[in-house]
Amino acid sequence: MLNGESVTLTPREVAVLELFLNNKGRVLARTLIQEKLYSWDEDVSSNAVEVHIHHLRSKLGKGFIRTVHGVGYTLGDAQTGEPA
Repeated sequence: MLNGESVTLTPREVAVLELFLNNKGRVLARTLIQEKLYSWDEDVSSNAVEVHIHHLRSKLGKGFIRTVHGVGYTLGDAQTGEPA
């Protein structure tokens, strides 16, 4: 639920969200996120992680996940975009 409304997430979006919630305060590299989401035998497009991040931001707010340029992503505050 977000602002009293139900939010539907795909299984991969839930996995990304859980990864961030279990690593609050840490910056997660795109490659680490990809390793946690996909098995070795899965064919993964080069921008798969970015697509999941984009979908989560559109559903939960742009500031929910912050980009740390050149490093990766971190959980941010949905209202301010600052680190949680």
